[in-house]
Amino acid sequence: MSLRKRGLSCISLFFVLFLMSSYPDLVFGVTLYSTKETFLGPGKFFGPGANTVEQEIFEVVIRNMVFVSEVDFVTPFLNNGSKEPNVRGEKESSGSVDGKLSNGRFINENVDLGIMIIAGARLLPAVIDGGPYQGQQLSVTLSNGDIVMTMDFALDLGIGEKGVIKLPFYGTTGSRVVPNSLQTSNEGRGVDQAGSLASGTVIIGRIGDFNHDGWIDGTLVAAGNIPLDSPIYPGQPYALYRNFETDIPIEGALFGGISDLTKRESTAIP
Repeated sequence: MSLRKRGLSCISLFFVLFLMSSYPDLVFGVTLYSTKETFLGPGKFFGPGANTVEQEIFEVVIRNMVFVSEVDFVTPFLNNGSKEPNVRGEKESSGSVDGKLSNGRFINENVDLGIMIIAGARLLPAVIDGGPYQGQQLSVTLSNGDIVMTMDFALDLGIGEKGVIKLPFYGTTGSRVVPNSLQTSNEGRGVDQAGSLASGTVIIGRIGDFNHDGWIDGTLVAAGNIPLDSPIYPGQPYALYRNFETDIPIEGALFGGISDLTKRESTAIP
């Protein structure tokens, strides 16, 4: 089904906001898609560290994104245990489908993530409760038009607390720099690369309507370090870019002058 067929008109978006204010117990919103069917595919993951196998990043569908201003939105926390909806990563893993990581943390089931594989290890990625954002996904639009997306993100090896890698996520349609390893940053010796990308490489995202279907799409980029207490690749850099489509109209009245973003010259990693 095309995004146009499943999308929301401008009038529908205003109606959603009206329903949200009148019936706060109900959740309505828009959707972000980053799958194999997405324009240019879901994207790529680089690293961590010297792991030079560039891999297609796991798929994601973020549902029920709720606008809290004309250009900012929140994906509220939703978890109903073993009942649907369950994230696709749980369904693809060998563990039980209960809406939780192996350490008991609850998964935000509005953020539907697939299995991630790093150097042959299968990990369950998830947005989880208990962090600074309480399991919500937050997105804000900066004055220059760049979108910043943050969330409490984790990777689960399925072995309990020691195998849960917490990675506070900061993605943007602007730019990010691949960092040095945490070891190098602490005046030691580390692996200063994220796969084929050397530390210091600038990766650039974009936002607009690049497939010319009338709906907002683009590329988010992120870069950071695996925590030092991680059982795999501790302290080493990683980077990613994630292509996405939405059912948000590029000329939607909720966005004012956001159509000007199509004039930007920024490009994503080829």
